[in-house]
Amino acid sequence: MNGEHGLISAEAQRKSPPAPEPIPPTKIHPLHFVKLMKDGADGLAAPVKRASASDAVRSTGVCRCLMTRAMGVLQPYAAEHERFVEYQRTLPVRTVVPEPPNTLRDYVRHQLWRVGRLCCLVLFFALTWVFWVAVHFVLKVLDMHQRRVWLKHQRAWPFKSVPHVRESVHKPSRSFPLEGWHLRCEDGRQRWYYGAPMRDGESNNELGLAQLCGLQTVADYHDLLRRRAAAEGCEGSRNSTGEDGDAVFGERVPWLPDLLEEKCAKRAFLERYQLDLTPPSAPQLRSSAETAMDDGIRFLLKLQDPFSGHWPNDYSGCMFLVAGLIYTKYIIADGEAHRMFPPCPEHHHVKLSGKRRKAQNGNASMGDYAERVLGVPAAENGGEEPCRCGEATRQELIRYLRNYQNQDGGWGQHTEGHSTMLGTVLNYVSMRLLGVPAKDPQAASARDWIHAHGGATTTPMWGRVWLSILGVYSWEGVNPIPPEMILLPDWVPFSLGKAWCHSRVIAIPFSYLYGLRWSAPAFPTTLALREELYTQQYSAIPWRSFRGAVCASDLYTPTSSLFRMAMSLLDLYERHPLPFLRRYALEVNWRHMAYDDENTHFICLGPVNKSLNMLVTWIREGEHSARFQEHCDRVADYLYMGPTGMRMSGYNGSQLWDTSFAVQAICACGREMMYPMEMALAHHYVDVAQVQEDPMAAAAFYRHRTKGAWNFSTSAQGWQVSDCTAEGLRVMLLLPQYDFPVRRICDGVDEILSLRNSGCGGDGGWATYEPTRGPSYCELLDCAELFKDVMIDYSYAECSSSCIHTLSLFREQYPHYRRSEVDRAISEGIACVLGKQQPDGGFYGSWAVCFTYGALDRRGCAACVEGAAGHGHAPPLREAHRLLDGSPERRWRLGRGHQRLRPADVGGQPRRQPSREHGVGGDGDHLCLRCGLVHRAGAAAGDSPSCGSRHPAHHVASAGERRLGAGAHQRRL
Repeated sequence: MNGEHGLISAEAQRKSPPAPEPIPPTKIHPLHFVKLMKDGADGLAAPVKRASASDAVRSTGVCRCLMTRAMGVLQPYAAEHERFVEYQRTLPVRTVVPEPPNTLRDYVRHQLWRVGRLCCLVLFFALTWVFWVAVHFVLKVLDMHQRRVWLKHQRAWPFKSVPHVRESVHKPSRSFPLEGWHLRCEDGRQRWYYGAPMRDGESNNELGLAQLCGLQTVADYHDLLRRRAAAEGCEGSRNSTGEDGDAVFGERVPWLPDLLEEKCAKRAFLERYQLDLTPPSAPQLRSSAETAMDDGIRFLLKLQDPFSGHWPNDYSGCMFLVAGLIYTKYIIADGEAHRMFPPCPEHHHVKLSGKRRKAQNGNASMGDYAERVLGVPAAENGGEEPCRCGEATRQELIRYLRNYQNQDGGWGQHTEGHSTMLGTVLNYVSMRLLGVPAKDPQAASARDWIHAHGGATTTPMWGRVWLSILGVYSWEGVNPIPPEMILLPDWVPFSLGKAWCHSRVIAIPFSYLYGLRWSAPAFPTTLALREELYTQQYSAIPWRSFRGAVCASDLYTPTSSLFRMAMSLLDLYERHPLPFLRRYALEVNWRHMAYDDENTHFICLGPVNKSLNMLVTWIREGEHSARFQEHCDRVADYLYMGPTGMRMSGYNGSQLWDTSFAVQAICACGREMMYPMEMALAHHYVDVAQVQEDPMAAAAFYRHRTKGAWNFSTSAQGWQVSDCTAEGLRVMLLLPQYDFPVRRICDGVDEILSLRNSGCGGDGGWATYEPTRGPSYCELLDCAELFKDVMIDYSYAECSSSCIHTLSLFREQYPHYRRSEVDRAISEGIACVLGKQQPDGGFYGSWAVCFTYGALDRRGCAACVEGAAGHGHAPPLREAHRLLDGSPERRWRLGRGHQRLRPADVGGQPRRQPSREHGVGGDGDHLCLRCGLVHRAGAAAGDSPSCGSRHPAHHVASAGERRLGAGAHQRRL
C-alpha cells in the first residue's frame, strides 16, 4: 500500500505509512462548450429522489462517464495551451514555438492530420518495404567497408601530441594586471570582469546569504526578509538581496561580520588560485594517510565558491572555439578591432568612498569583496568609473592565443594537439582581427606554417565555412550544405533529427548561411587576409577544385565514396534550387536556431552554435533587437580567465560536474558531517541546478525530455546529459540529511531510464544527450574530416557506468519505484559496458582520460546484479581490476589514434585526451569508470559500499554510504 508508487524509502516502509496526499481537482478547458458540458454533468450528479433512484443513478453514471472521457480528451490540449501561454510570458522575445490548438475545431483538425499522416506512412512502407530493406542492407555493407578504411588510416596516424603544461611566456599587460580580474558567481553562473566593484551585487545565492545571517535554510531567509520588509514598510524584500545595489550592505539584513569576513577571504583565495597568483607551497610529509586526506579535503573546500556553492573551474582546451566568437564580434563591429568588445552596458563600476577605503585598510583579508558580492550602498558610492572589461578581454584573448602557439608556428585542434591547418588558420585570422599586425613575429611564423602546408585552401570544412562567412574564402570552395536538409522527414535515417545534437545544432546555422551565401562586407583587414592566407592570388584560385582537398595533418576521418556521390548530386541541385522551397527551408532553420536560443536562455548548447546563432540573429533582426541583446548578455558565460589569458570554454562551465564529484569525494572519506555549511551550499547548488520541466514542443524541434535532468553546468542551459544526471542525483542520495523532494529524485530516475538505448536495436547502454536515434551508417555522411563518430550519439562506457552506479544506489534506498525497469537497466547496462572491454582488460574512455576509465570490481558487480557470484562478468572484472591495480609499468596513457595501451614514460602518469566537442576533459581527467565498486586497495571482505565512483578520493570507503538508509525517509514528498 505505502509502496504503490515506489516513492517511499526502504527504511520508511518499515514504519507506518504516511497519509496519502489529496488528489488536486481536474483543471477544465476554458471553452464555453466545455463549461456547458461540465455544468450538465454537475446537474446530473445532483441527488435524486429515492422513488426514481435506479433510473437516475444509472443515467447519471453513464453521463458522468461520458463527460469524464470527453473532458479527458480535451484536457491535454487545454493544459498544453496554458503551458504555452505561460512559456511566452517568461520570454523577453516572441517565441517561435507554434501555438498549440485552443479550440475544439483546431484540436479535431490536428488529430485528423496526425491520423492521416500515419495512414499514408503505413501504406507507403507497405508498398516499398522491399526497397528500403535492400537500401538498409547496402548501407550496412558500405559502412563496414568504410570503417575498415578509417581504422587503417587512423592506425597509421603519424602525428604526436605536444606537452599540455606550458610556461606562460607572454605575461599580462601592465595596464591590465591579473590582480584586477574578479569572478562573479550567481547560482552557478560564473563571469569574470575587470576593475572596480559594481554597484549591483550578485543576484540569487540565497543560501549563501542566509548563512551570512546565521540561518540554515533559504525558507528562513525569506521569512527574515518578509519580516524586515513589513517592519520597515517596504513593498517587497527583493531589493534586500542586493539587486538594486542601493540597499543592502548592513542596512536591512543583519549580516554576521565574522562570517562575511570568512566568506570574502575564501572568494579572494579562490580567485587568486584560479589566476595562479597563490604562492607555491613545498611538499610536506604527513604523519598518516588520514591526515593527508583531511588536509586534501580542507584544500578542496577552499576552492568552493562560498556564496554560490559550486566549484568554479576552467573548461577550455579546444583551440577552434574562440575563433567563431572573434569572427562574429568583428563582423558586428564593422571591422574595427577596438569596437569588438565595447564597455558592458550592464556593468556599473563605482569608486568606494574614502570612509569605506579606510575600513578596507583596517581589514585587509576582506578587502572590497563584501561590496563586490553584496553591492555598494549609496552611502559608500564614490562615483562611477568607466568599464574597462571589453578592452581587457581583447588583450587577454590575444595573450591566450600567443601562449598556446606551437613551436613550429601553428596551432593545434586543442591545446595538446599537433599543428593543424584548421587550428592555425582560424587562430591566425583571429589574432589579425583582434588587432595584431601582419609583421608581428608570431603572426609571421603562423603565416609561414600555412604557406608551407599548401595554404588555407586545404582547410577542413569547418574552417572553410567560417572563412567564407568572414569573406576571405569563396562559398564555391565549400561542399553543398543545403538548408533543405532540415525538411527531410523523421523516418529518413539521414534526417537531422537522427543526428547527434552537437552536429545538428551546428549544421543548422551552417546550412542557413550557406543557403544565403552570406559573407561579410570587405574590410581592410579581411582584404589583407585574402593575400596572406594563400600561396596564389585570391582572384585566380579555382575554388571548386579544392572542395575535396584537406591538409594531411587534419584528415583524421577521410570522407566516404557515398558522401562524395551525395555532394555531386547536391551540387546539381544547388545550381538551380527551387526558390519557394529554399525560402521555406531557411525559415525552418531559423526557427530551430531561435528555439535553441529560447530554450537555453540564449546560452545555446555549446560555444560553436552560440557564435553562429548570435551572428544569424544579428543578420535577421539587427543589433538593437531584443534577441540579439540577450545573446550579448550571455557571451561572458563562455569566457574564463586564467593565468595564460582569456579562453573560451567548451560549455558555459562545468559547475554541476565538478560540484558533484567534489561532494562525492568528501562523502567517500566519511567527512561530510564535519563541514555542514559547505555541504549545505553544495547541496543547494545541485538542487537549483536540476531542470524541473520539459522543453516546450520538444518533438517538433528534435528535443528529448528534460524534467528531472541535470546538465553539465547550470539549469539555465537546459540540455540534459546522462552521466551528469546520474552524478547530480547521486549527490542527493548521498546527502539525505538535507531536504529534497522525493518526487524530484524519481524524476531524475525517470530521466536516466528514458536516456537508455533499450528496445529493438539498443545495446542497453547510455549515450550522452539523447538515446541513439540513427543507424551507424549515418557516419558515411561525416563531412567534418577531422572528427570521428560524430554523426550520431553512441553508448559510452563512462556514461553507462555513471547511470548504473546511481541506479544501484537508488535501488537500495527506494526499492519499489519502477523496480523491474531499474533491474533490467542495471543488468543490460553492465553487459553493455563489459562488451566494450579491451582484450587486456582496459576500457576506452571517450570523454576524458583514455584507458583510465577501467576499474570494475566483481564485488561491486555482485552487489549491482543479484546472484552475480560466479557470473560470467567476473573474469573481465578481475582483469580490469588487475590492470588498474597493477605495478607502475602496468599504468597507461593515451595512444593517439590507435586505441591501445602504452606504458607511461614517466612514473606511469596518465595523459589527458581531448574529447570530441569539448577538447580536453575537465574533472573527468581523474575519474574511474565503474559499474559497481571502484576497487579500494586493502579493503576487507564485506567492508565495501555497494556502488563505486569515478573520483580518486572514492578509493576510500564512504561512511556516508554505509549510513544511507537512515534519514532517507525524512525527505518530503
